[in-house]
Amino acid sequence: MRNLTAVSTAALTMALSATAAAQTVHIKNAKIVTNGPQGIIETGSLTISEGQIVGMGANLSAPRGDVQIIDANGGWVTPGLFVPYSQLGLTEVSQEGSTNDSRSSKSNTSISEMAADGFNPQTPNIDNTRIEGITHAAVSMSPGKNLFSGVGLIADMSGTFGSVINDTAFAYVQMGSRGASKAGGSRAAAMAQLRAALDDADAYPEIYSSPTDGDTLSRRDAAAMRLVADGDIPLLVGMDRASDILRLIKLNEDYPALNLIIVGAAEGWMVATEIADADLKVMIDPHNNLPDSFDFVGARLDNANLLHDAGVEFAITTLSADSNHNVRVLPQHAGNAVGNGLDWDTAFAAISEVPARWFGVETGTLSRGDAATLVIWDGDPLELTSSPTAIYIDGETQSLESRQTKLRDRYGPLADAETPHKYR
Repeated sequence: MRNLTAVSTAALTMALSATAAAQTVHIKNAKIVTNGPQGIIETGSLTISEGQIVGMGANLSAPRGDVQIIDANGGWVTPGLFVPYSQLGLTEVSQEGSTNDSRSSKSNTSISEMAADGFNPQTPNIDNTRIEGITHAAVSMSPGKNLFSGVGLIADMSGTFGSVINDTAFAYVQMGSRGASKAGGSRAAAMAQLRAALDDADAYPEIYSSPTDGDTLSRRDAAAMRLVADGDIPLLVGMDRASDILRLIKLNEDYPALNLIIVGAAEGWMVATEIADADLKVMIDPHNNLPDSFDFVGARLDNANLLHDAGVEFAITTLSADSNHNVRVLPQHAGNAVGNGLDWDTAFAAISEVPARWFGVETGTLSRGDAATLVIWDGDPLELTSSPTAIYIDGETQSLESRQTKLRDRYGPLADAETPHKYR
């Protein structure tokens, strides 16, 4: 239940305006979720200086000197949230081709296409996502003409042109029934093409005397796939059916260098022990509980619980909402897992520390010496009615405005009613 006192709007506005100029920030009277050895500090304080956390604890006093004091009034302080899979920054208007770089349906290239080349950090969806407490995201194109959707990136949600942290962070391949349709009509064809692509990558560059010497991949695509084959970057594999997951485990036995992460796994609970034994990682959506395709007839709401009980490490996604406009509902999806029996700490780590660690990003925890990437909330962040009252990325205060909030304030029922509507 939401039982925490929110920071007042006036106090927050003063705090944020002063923070931009202050060298040191001290946040007091907060419930601090560390995602680390200190666990949850029920009532504590945290000090930020030069972009880092320089102090944190239950009995921490504010340092002397030029310090901006923010009283959280019992609110929560947590690491920033991390979206583990999205198309953020690749699409502004889905049905307007000039603003949609999420897939290439006619391209002759595949794995070598880089999401970073189409990423626009100033698309409104970035602001809409950030103001819900999300500070980082993994961004990938969707599969277009073939199984592969190219190389994905990791970016922070600051909306700045320097927000891409890693432009060669992972690759994505679509398997299951969707992959089968792109491979020619069968799962066997999709798996054969994936194996051939890995073999081409293993043989690169020796077999490539011309750009098209590979069985499946061009020379350029094989060069990109080599990062996957060598395990230098993770390969995200879209699939849900339990039998498909078992075949992926067999693939991993044949190509042990791979760093595989299953995206979907709606029927993962059926083969949870096998996933754990194979040490595979999984991204799941706790809202995927309806059999709306034959790929996840066995979907159920307690998938996360059963995977967790089997020892599978997982992150939480928003696949059932979408991967662009509504990834901001990530904390509610984690909350849904808690509502169906998953413990709170595991659910929160699955949208913060876990994906950050998978992708090698130094965020997701709060401890002395960490970059000050954190969120102050007015309540439990997994509760639908809770909202951020302040957001920091690397110690920099982030705006809580977006195009949607500006439109709300301009045209909403609380706007200046004396001004004609069209002049507001």
